[in-house]
Amino acid sequence: MTGLVYPAIDWRTCEPARLDGARCVLRTASGTVIDGRLKAHPPDGSNSRAARRYTLDDTDLHLTALHVLSIDPRAGTRILQPHVTNLTTIERNPA
Repeated sequence: MTGLVYPAIDWRTCEPARLDGARCVLRTASGTVIDGRLKAHPPDGSNSRAARRYTLDDTDLHLTALHVLSIDPRAGTRILQPHVTNLTTIERNPA
């Protein structure tokens, strides 16, 4: 049996657009491991300086509001939310 391996993305340095739809594996402060995909939420038109937020893209809507990461567009600062202790991001599957 063979499997496909997709490269990891360094969420600390990559272009923010690359994280939208990327697979993610995260560990919460309570030790729960979650495997899912990131969904970008760009700032609304009224505040273009606001941080871009990333949540889990959850089709079952159980974890869709789980805020994972924020990126400040002015400084490029990336901030994991306090409830996320570890984040690994993986390139989304090629089309």
